[in-house]
Amino acid sequence: MLTWGLASVLGSSFVVCALLVLTQRWHGKLSLDHDLAGIQKIHAKPVPRIGGLGLAFGLLIAVITGYANGGKTYPTTLILLACAAPVFLAGLAEDLTKKVRVRTRLLASFASAALAIWMLDIRYTHLDTIGLDALIQYPVFSVLFTVFAVGGVTHSINIIDGLNGLAAGTVSIMLAGLAALAWMHGDVLVMKLCLWGIASMVGFLLLNYPFGRIFLGDGGAYLAGFWLAQCGVMFLERNPGVSAWALMLVWIYPVWETVFSMYRRRVKEGIQTGQADSGHLHQLIYQRLRMKAQAKGGPSPDWRGHGLASAAIWAMVVGCQLVAVVASENTTITCIAVWTYAAGYVWLYRRLSPHNKHVHQHAHAANV
Repeated sequence: MLTWGLASVLGSSFVVCALLVLTQRWHGKLSLDHDLAGIQKIHAKPVPRIGGLGLAFGLLIAVITGYANGGKTYPTTLILLACAAPVFLAGLAEDLTKKVRVRTRLLASFASAALAIWMLDIRYTHLDTIGLDALIQYPVFSVLFTVFAVGGVTHSINIIDGLNGLAAGTVSIMLAGLAALAWMHGDVLVMKLCLWGIASMVGFLLLNYPFGRIFLGDGGAYLAGFWLAQCGVMFLERNPGVSAWALMLVWIYPVWETVFSMYRRRVKEGIQTGQADSGHLHQLIYQRLRMKAQAKGGPSPDWRGHGLASAAIWAMVVGCQLVAVVASENTTITCIAVWTYAAGYVWLYRRLSPHNKHVHQHAHAANV
């Protein structure tokens, strides 16, 4: 039954995305991403950016098939989908109107997180960190911290949504890490929720990676991020033996990308933290690959650069999942792994930065 359910979710997500691609001339005035000159844009032609509708429909099919088969997960799946509505709709409104501010979308992510706490009573009760463990025992602090964490992870997926397949593939890998953890600890509910999310992502990825026929858009990125965040918090609180640092290690790539980007923009560059730019790690990797292709004597198709850059980051994300799974109950190892990743990220970022002398030498060679 599980296999049939996953196939239904994947197939429905793919069909909706395929229909959106095939009918784009009808809705393209609203749905196409026409802003090709934006500083953070690296695609060459308008593409529908409402792939989140495919994800939402796939998860709705998970509810329907679960109910039809008499499963026990469909009520939680339905509640999570309902809780995701505020942030998903705010993101979808931005996709269609381009007029919803970042602050409004962030507040919507907090609203979805608060709604999930109210409806499911799932929130942080341990953080495996000196000082914070005492504070988290107070309900007010626990609620506020959970809202902040879930909202932050939700928003972070939109931050990394800049290459074909990157955000959806990354979320799929992180959900797979959580599913493996849930399976190891006998948590069937969270495992199934993760698998529903993966299936819906894969249906979208069949059209998104590597050629970019459709984009997640803000709605899709926020829905994917919310699903990932809620599965993580739910798993942690249903399995108190698992270290909170293991969950952070599962999430570390988008979370650290967001934290570092805020620091870079505000402290290093003196601009607003919500302002779009082309300084994210995935964009630096993409540009580096383009320079190498030019240095070898010819242009490389955009889709190839997208595919290779996304795959490079996926490899890092997979490594984090493996450590989190193997050392899920060891706070010391997972904490060290989190900070090792953060240090490695900063080193790699500086290595790839346009201000790095090594990168300038490659750029000069590519232009000779």
